[in-house]
Amino acid sequence: MLEDLIRLFNSEQIKQATGDVFGHIYEYFLAKFSIQKAHDKGEFLTPSSIVQTIVNVIEPDHGTVFDPACGSGGMFVQSSHFIEHEGGEAAKKVVFYGQEKIRDTIRLAKMNLAVHGLEGKIAEALTYYQDEHTLAGKCDFVMANPPFNVDLVDAERIKTDPRLLFGLAGVNKQKKVGNGNYLWISYF
Repeated sequence: MLEDLIRLFNSEQIKQATGDVFGHIYEYFLAKFSIQKAHDKGEFLTPSSIVQTIVNVIEPDHGTVFDPACGSGGMFVQSSHFIEHEGGEAAKKVVFYGQEKIRDTIRLAKMNLAVHGLEGKIAEALTYYQDEHTLAGKCDFVMANPPFNVDLVDAERIKTDPRLLFGLAGVNKQKKVGNGNYLWISYF
């Protein structure tokens, strides 16, 4: 099957195609497979239209670009497209950093970067509790789709986190943070 796949990708149509053909194919399959898998706890593939909107608003065109829940790396790919559209070369203008809590998803992100000719440092971590790259205050751009309605973050584990300049909000009787969205924004 692998041999047939390689022959398919080695066809004349693919050789003559312009642009990021493999990247588009990879993104297509990522989107199709994410639809088939049931997601919960705010985990899902962010649609490319939303990612594109975030990139267009933030305009990550230089320096350190961080996605604290990078998933399959779509923010990085769209950022590189933005830089190329502006006449730049992503590899010379930005350094991509990401965190993701699911090991298999990290593999997808690394492959997504490789397919698009990009490099990035992606760590396995849950951003609510970890800053694996120690990037607090050092990023030029931070972008992510927020993990909506997360409310089970352990307040005791994060109460001294240096990323929380304004402290914790909404800690309930079970010592859980009742507003994960506030934490997410604080971490940015």
